[in-house]
Amino acid sequence: MYEKDVKFIIALGGVSRVAKICGITRGAVSQWKKNGIPKAQFNYLKTLHSKEYENLYGK
Repeated sequence: MYEKDVKFIIALGGVSRVAKICGITRGAVSQWKKNGIPKAQFNYLKTLHSKEYENLYGK
């Protein structure tokens, strides 16, 4: 499990909200909890939600 990725998903509002932000299914986002957030989506989310990112990962 990718603990920080799970915390990031939760900080962004959970699986459903992240799926909506990325335009993908909830099932795909749920897989990220086990496999990690793919790099492209991670960078997209990090750019859109830099405050939440910095709270979890630092600058």
